[in-house]
Amino acid sequence: MSKFSFWMDNARKISLPQSAIPCITAIILSIGQDGFFWPIAIPVFLGVCAAHLGMNLADDYFDYKKGIPSNEIRSTLAAEGSVRARMEKCSYIQSGAATVDDLRKAIFAFLGFAGLMGVIAVVGQLLVNGPAAALAVIAYAVIGLVLGIQYSGKPLQLGYHGLGELVIGLMFGPLNILGVHAAMTGSFFTPDIFLLSIGIGCMVTNIVYVHSVMETAADQKLGKFTFAHLLGSTNAQIAAIAIFAIVPFICLLMNIFFFGWSLWYLLTLVTVPMSIFLIISTYRFVNRIPQDDTPRWWMGPMGDWDSYVKGGMDWFLIRWLLARNIDTFFCLIVIIVFIIGLFV
Repeated sequence: MSKFSFWMDNARKISLPQSAIPCITAIILSIGQDGFFWPIAIPVFLGVCAAHLGMNLADDYFDYKKGIPSNEIRSTLAAEGSVRARMEKCSYIQSGAATVDDLRKAIFAFLGFAGLMGVIAVVGQLLVNGPAAALAVIAYAVIGLVLGIQYSGKPLQLGYHGLGELVIGLMFGPLNILGVHAAMTGSFFTPDIFLLSIGIGCMVTNIVYVHSVMETAADQKLGKFTFAHLLGSTNAQIAAIAIFAIVPFICLLMNIFFFGWSLWYLLTLVTVPMSIFLIISTYRFVNRIPQDDTPRWWMGPMGDWDSYVKGGMDWFLIRWLLARNIDTFFCLIVIIVFIIGLFV
């Protein structure tokens, strides 16, 4: 059990909401649709979570093989306040707590478990909805696996060319939601679910992208080339945050107008103040304009804020947690409105 906890921690289980919440949203929205097969909901959920953790460890493995920054560079940047520099990737290997071979075994264990859950989903859809439904599940699983490996693996190494944040948004948005929807219903493509998945993918992108914007200089010294570097200017970087924040509502409006979604889904607009604060506060931060970063009640849970302040991480976590809460609240509102709609 201690070994399991060890690898869960190093696989960054704290990031699981990025995949788990969209997954749950897709499962809930599948209820009542043709082909819906509820018994595979738990295997599908566990499979998505295990695949996420396995990919996190695979990213560690490829980064380690590529070469990680020296402790001197990390120490210098950490002293300057960089959160990224404090996140010592593969520190468990450098400290001797695990070997590269142990890491490979952990990757295969997580991905193997995810594959087993995927087999259950495929067999379930094969029995209930036929070969075409099973092939739909396989297609999304294969695409997700290939794209996940190519995030930092050869030959594409997308994360090393400034496309990492977009890949994460694509995987945790459209691929995750459409894949889960396919696993639950056997349907390869549903237009309104696709539109929703684009919006959720944009919100997930902002969770990782806002970090890149705040740490552009530190990332450059650490040898990371992010989407923020690809865009270049500060104005372009902030504009991207705004686009990722606006697109979810455009997608939702399209579902309301073209696919008859309830107007009650507009309750997601309660997250707009959070998005506005995220955009403006990030702009002020990167331009070194003084501001009050004290959490407000409407921003959602912010954890043990006093400890974050003492640790000098409040400047980072106020925006990172806010971006996470926007995605969480948006999805929860969609789920609640959908469930109420089932009984009204």
